Amino acid sequence: MRPPVFPVVTVCALLLGSLSTVGAASVGTENSLPQLVGQADLIAEFELVDAHPEMLADGTIQTAYTFSTLTPMKGRPASILEIRMPGGEIAGRGLYLPGMPEIQIGDRHILFLSELGEEKPWRLPVGLAAGAWKVVGGGEAAQVVSQAEQEVGIDVRSYNDFVTAVLEEVARQH
Repeated sequence: MRPPVFPVVTVCALLLGSLSTVGAASVGTENSLPQLVGQADLIAEFELVDAHPEMLADGTIQTAYTFSTLTPMKGRPASILEIRMPGGEIAGRGLYLPGMPEIQIGDRHILFLSELGEEKPWRLPVGLAAGAWKVVGGGEAAQVVSQAEQEVGIDVRSYNDFVTAVLEEVARQH
C-alpha cells in the first residue's frame, strides 16, 4: 500500500528545506573543480563498508553510511567515518532524492562533502551527484567517473590526474 500523497509531499517539502542548510545547492551545470573544492568541508577518497536506513521521529528516512577513509584531501575525516544522508527504504516505505549519487557497499568514491547540517545531522555531496566521483579500477589504469548526469556522454578522468588537480585546488584555495 502506498502512503498518501499529502504526507509524502509534506516530508519532501521539509526535506528540501533541510537540504539548503547543508550546502546541497547545485554547483551549476559546469560543476567546476574550484566550486566543488570551495563548497566542500571534507574531501576524501572513501570506501563504503556499511549502509543502513533509519526512520527519524518526524517520518524522514535517512541512511547511515560507514566509510573507510582511504585518501584525505581536505578537512580531517576520521579513518572510519559515519555519515548520514537523506533517503533510503525502511519498513516498506522509501525516500528517493533525485540527483543523489548511488553508493554501494564496496564502492570507492571521491566525495566532496558539505558541512554538517544544522537541522538534521546530514553531510551531502556538494551539488549532490556532482560531488561524487566513483573510482574504477586500480593502479596506473584507475579512473574516476562523475556520478552527475552529463548532457554529452560520461565524464571519465584519470584517477591520478584528478587527485592531483583536487589537491592543487585545495592548496590554491587555502
